[in-house]
Amino acid sequence: MKKRIMLAFAFLLAFPPLEFAGAQKTAAQTSPLSVESVTAFAADFFGQEEVRDQLAGAIVVVVHDGQVLLNQGYGYADIKARQPVDAEKTLFRVASVSKLFTAAGIMQLAEAGEVDLNADVQSYLPELTIFNQTDSPLTLKHLMTHTGGFDNGDYAAAQSPYALADFVKDNMPNVIRKPGNVYSYNNFGFVLQGYVIEKISGLRFAEYMSKRIFEPLGMASSSFIMNDTVKKNLATPYDSKMEPLELSPVIPDASPSGGLFANGSDMAKFMNVMLNGGKAGKSRILTEESVKEMERTHVSIAHGMPGAGYGLESNYPQFYNGYRVMEKGGDESGFHSNLWLMPDERTGVFLSLNSNKGNLRKPFFEQFMDLFFSGSESEPVFIEPYPSSQELQQFEGLYSHLRTPALQYDITAEDGALIVKDVFGSHVLRQAGELLFYDEEGVPAGFKLDSEGHIAYFSYTLTDSWAERLPEPPLFSDVSKDHPYADSIYKMVQIGVMTGEAERFKPDKPMTRGEFIAALIPLAGFPLTASASAFKDTTGSPYEAAIQTAAEFGVALGRPDGTFGPDEPIRREEAATIIWRLVKFAMDAAPEQADLMGKVSPWASEGVQFVVSRGLYGSEVKESGGKVDYRPQAPLLRQEAAVLIDKLQQKLL
Repeated sequence: MKKRIMLAFAFLLAFPPLEFAGAQKTAAQTSPLSVESVTAFAADFFGQEEVRDQLAGAIVVVVHDGQVLLNQGYGYADIKARQPVDAEKTLFRVASVSKLFTAAGIMQLAEAGEVDLNADVQSYLPELTIFNQTDSPLTLKHLMTHTGGFDNGDYAAAQSPYALADFVKDNMPNVIRKPGNVYSYNNFGFVLQGYVIEKISGLRFAEYMSKRIFEPLGMASSSFIMNDTVKKNLATPYDSKMEPLELSPVIPDASPSGGLFANGSDMAKFMNVMLNGGKAGKSRILTEESVKEMERTHVSIAHGMPGAGYGLESNYPQFYNGYRVMEKGGDESGFHSNLWLMPDERTGVFLSLNSNKGNLRKPFFEQFMDLFFSGSESEPVFIEPYPSSQELQQFEGLYSHLRTPALQYDITAEDGALIVKDVFGSHVLRQAGELLFYDEEGVPAGFKLDSEGHIAYFSYTLTDSWAERLPEPPLFSDVSKDHPYADSIYKMVQIGVMTGEAERFKPDKPMTRGEFIAALIPLAGFPLTASASAFKDTTGSPYEAAIQTAAEFGVALGRPDGTFGPDEPIRREEAATIIWRLVKFAMDAAPEQADLMGKVSPWASEGVQFVVSRGLYGSEVKESGGKVDYRPQAPLLRQEAAVLIDKLQQKLL
């Protein structure tokens, strides 16, 4: 069964959860950490109506000064069976929190002198060709900090089981940016680290983790292998409607980037050893120096901004209240986790959930910090006098998120502030440093210069990647500034979704099926598959990889005769159906109703109604008597495709 990698969470988790009445900041709430206070806090949190509505099950662990203050299950591991979560027995798939363990394995090898964090990774893998298009070596330090410069660090693997060595060889991405220069969250980089561990140690990755980390710490229930014991004790994953999900396979086998299964007791042991300089009783898995290096910020876009350590990063910096917090989040279909470490306070927190509904991690940590570590943060000090719009003009532009290009920041300057429009709305940023800004709620934002001193990158609300400033698009002789589709056309060209030729865009030309898929799939952040084409007529097509990727994710379908028709014009109802499948897959969206005029093919009804109900169209669509004439059978013109994708981004992504 092919793995459905939920890149959807790049979209889904970008949205803020429901507002919680208990999340009010006040220094008077600060309480000392104790078994009693932490237990009461968790009981109060999970007793909130908004939380109960989003909860299937959870484990919560809080450690402080070497002691376990809380290791408790809440809700159900299996709703139908009314089986409660048991923090001592119930296992959760912690997804990308696994990366922290992989980084610890690399640090162990570095301590032993078996690897050098600053050496070219290629030197450890002579049998593997790393396609590095830069003049700079790719190092383990780059892989641990998500600065490897890969063209795509996510992957779409169809087979299971899939041995780690075979997976690495079959899915090796290209290094297209200078390693160490740009932060973009990267799953493959940690898979590659796991392969280095195998090659250097002579042990299979899962065996290494068991012998070198789990056994010394007494983590008896943890495993990177989904064996029968794991399946027996694993919490049932649920979707956003609290319906049970099919358990996703681990790909590659014992995945170093996301394959760990653990319970609360084992996570408590790991956090305590990280907060105790790598030592647990008579056992030591890391030196104190190595732990400090893992917890130190190695990559940050600007001075004063949070960033990434080795296997750690900053996901919720707005809730740190001035404290040093390094964390690691993890998301897999039906499982969502977060681990927070506060080294200076010798405090660690872990929360794992088994449903896709909402995002309880955000309000949980916000309320935890406001109760136990409130009042430390000072107000930002802004540059005075406020800079003029002319002085701030250098920051203006459209910035595209490196990991998920569909997510963008549109930045304009006015006197005293930058106005940023993104998936969350509009924000006002005021300048506090040369490249540092803060919004109205104290959330930091930063910029980075290129080698020539020009503004090149931006980081703000989407913390899994920086955003790259895009060059202005060329002007087309057939698309004037007052063209009704001009804004959408030029934006799609600027972000690289569509192109023109010979200074013309040809807005009235029908778009082909292949062109439409090739515009949509990379924009949504789907990794292009390396699998051979499943269709008779797409082999050798410039759109072959995009079409096959769309087919593997169920976004686009072929025909009964085994063809796809990549060069044929796409009808408007076909495009609407592809959009609907993408949104349904990525965001678990529900069907919507619309009052339509004209004939719609039965298979396209849901897609057309969804697109119409959300207003994803331009001036070509007319309304009369409360009904909408979407013209579903007509070919989709290039100008109409531009506005369809543009509005999809604005209203949904």
